[in-house]
Amino acid sequence: MGSVVSFQEHKRLKDWEVEKKLLHTLSMEDMVYATEKHLIPACGDFQFRHSFLEEICMDVAIETFISSAKRGMTEARTGKPQDSADDEEQVNQRATELQAFMIDWIQDEHINRDQIKSGAEAYVYHWWQVGLKTGKNRSQLRL
Repeated sequence: MGSVVSFQEHKRLKDWEVEKKLLHTLSMEDMVYATEKHLIPACGDFQFRHSFLEEICMDVAIETFISSAKRGMTEARTGKPQDSADDEEQVNQRATELQAFMIDWIQDEHINRDQIKSGAEAYVYHWWQVGLKTGKNRSQLRL
């Protein structure tokens, strides 16, 4: 009789390798630039640079980048675009989480919540687009 073999461990290791290769394409300068462009103007007098909030924002950028890069790789491999409503939902969810975290962390009654919302949305959308493009390019280079 044969034995049952699970490929979950192999799949997980392969996913880690893909994520590691994707992370090599990110640069700290790009992450800092995107943060300065989209988030720092929304923070007012809060010292954003070198704060815990900056680390959280970069974590969101990395998660968004990896998720969208994998999506882009799948799109390029299959040749058909994925569900854009799902993409939009993921971007909106991440932006909402980032916005809520920023508002809770800054705790200043004079902050402009609309500016933080638009900054968080632009930041997450930026990293979604960068990841999608990177994933598509990686897959096309492999062909």
